[in-house]
This record gives sequence, structure tokens and C-alpha cells, in this order.
Amino acid sequence: MDAPEATSRQVLRELRKNPGAYVSGTMLADRLGLSRTGIWKHIRNLKSLGYGIVSHPREGYKLVEVPDTLIPEEVAHDLRTSWLAGNYHYLATVGSTNDVALQLALEGAPHGTVVSAEEQTRGRGRLRRDWLSSPRRGIYMTILLRTPLPVREASQSVYIAALALAKTLHSTFRLPSSIKWPNDVLVRHKKVAGILTEMQSDQEQTRFLVIGIGINVNHTQEELAGPFRYPATSVAVELGRPIRRQELMKSFLERFEMEYDRFLDEGFGAILPELEEFSDILGKNVSVLCGKEEIEGRALGFTPEGALVLLTREGRKQSIWAGDVTRVEGSLQDD
Repeated sequence: MDAPEATSRQVLRELRKNPGAYVSGTMLADRLGLSRTGIWKHIRNLKSLGYGIVSHPREGYKLVEVPDTLIPEEVAHDLRTSWLAGNYHYLATVGSTNDVALQLALEGAPHGTVVSAEEQTRGRGRLRRDWLSSPRRGIYMTILLRTPLPVREASQSVYIAALALAKTLHSTFRLPSSIKWPNDVLVRHKKVAGILTEMQSDQEQTRFLVIGIGINVNHTQEELAGPFRYPATSVAVELGRPIRRQELMKSFLERFEMEYDRFLDEGFGAILPELEEFSDILGKNVSVLCGKEEIEGRALGFTPEGALVLLTREGRKQSIWAGDVTRVEGSLQDD
């Protein structure tokens, strides 16, 4: 789906100013400096994009339905952010939103730029694993951050994104969400979203980073039945009904901006208690794959910098900065 052209957007804005009411074609034509035939052509264009518009020969036009799309007009409508998504790039199909955002960053795109797509053909997660990006089913987006933070602190942004999404799912949709360290969001212990951060830095100072977020929104259980490393689900499966993706996306963007601003103002320590509260693994026996090494232990907590602290089966504490975590049922036995 393409985004409506500029004049069609103006027509849409005028219709939105009068919810549930007709707007005369003459008034639209006068206000926008067009002929009534010109207005009709833009109405037809909006209808082709999925907008439900009722026409009446004497009354004019009335907006009655909005499509489930992530075009700029729908994401920006009623979005309550101050710096996030003011610069918004929408693409029907893309290889990877992270790749687009990285290129935009190199071209000087501002802090808070958001890239979203209806479909990714080369979506990826951590360790370059493929990410299921079914057309018009999920939210596939990337946030560009230009941050003054050192690399280690900037990398904590992945936790901010995970916390923001977990809190959004919990507060907006009443879903029992949790976080599987370091970058997965779960609902009822099944993966609903993954987060991938990539950055460019000068030695220890961050130039910019991009945070890619892939959310399974309206995927069916059948679509999620593939050979995934971790059980997968979607918001629709867990709710028992599909939702409007704009609602989730806008709620998440608003929450992310709030949590990121809090992170900058108060530091990571202010976020840590909630990360522990939403953690899916604390107090559990887990196995962590770090490259070719597998470490087993009980997840005790996080360091002030965000590393996972394990009590290994040998009885020592070990901090782990990155790895693939799976829960281990039962007790851990020595060899």
C-alpha cells in the first residue's frame, strides 16, 4: 500500500475534522483550491487505499472507516510524542528497516527518525537469524537515536525498548508480558517480539544507533508454527482477536519516548527494578549460549550495567553480557 499523495492527505485531514459528519464537496474544493471533480479524484484515491468514504449527492463525503495500515497519516494521527517519529519513513516492502535506517543515519536523518514497512524480505534478528515478516500482519520498524552516551551505555537502549513494549502490552492490552534477556518480549512465555540494535561509533563514543523492533501482531497460530528456536505467538492469538496495528504502534512509540527520556535523565539504575519485575528468567534455571560456549545456572539478577548474573552449577557468580537464553526445567546437575 502506498501513502496518499499530498493533496489526498489534505482531503483526509478535512474529513477527519468532522468525524461522523458529511463534508460538502464545494467546501472541500474552496478550501483546497480545487474543482469538485478534483476533489472526487482524491476521494477515489483514498478509497483505493482502503479508506471507507460514503458519498452523498447533496451532503458530500463522510469518512466511515480507516484501513489497518502504518502510513504516515495513520501513525501521526493523535500521536503524542515530542521528538519521536516526527521524521517518519513508510515503505510498503523493504529488505530490512534497519538497513534503511542505517543509510538514513549516514545521510543525516535526525534523532527520533522512524522507519516502518508493511513487509520485510530480509528481516533479521540477533546473530543474523531470519525474522518472519508476513505482509500486513506485524509491525516492522526501526528507531534511529543520536545519543551522546558512551557505547556501553548506549547499548542499554535495547532494554529500554524491551521494557517499553512489555509495559505497552501489559497496560494497553492487559496481556501478561515479560522480557527474555536481552532482547525478546514474551506473552505467556512465548515470543511475541524481537529487538535488534546496531550502532556506529568512534572508539568509545556513539555516533548513532538503530533499534529494530519486530512484533507479531495479527499473525495466526498456523503462520507461527514454523521451526523456531523459541515458541512463538502473536498479540491476536493471545487476545483471541485481531487488533489495529496503529493502536499498538502509537502506544509503543509514546511509551518508548517516555522510558528513553527517563533513562537519559535518571540513568539505567532507574530502569533496572522494572526490568527485574518484567523478567521471564530471574530465579529460574537457564542455559546461556555464548558463541560456542554454553553456560548453565540460576539467573540471579542484572548488574547495574545490564549484564545477566548467573549462579553457575559450580557455585560461582558469573556476569554475561550477551547470549541466547533458554529456561531449563528441573534442577541443574553437576557432570
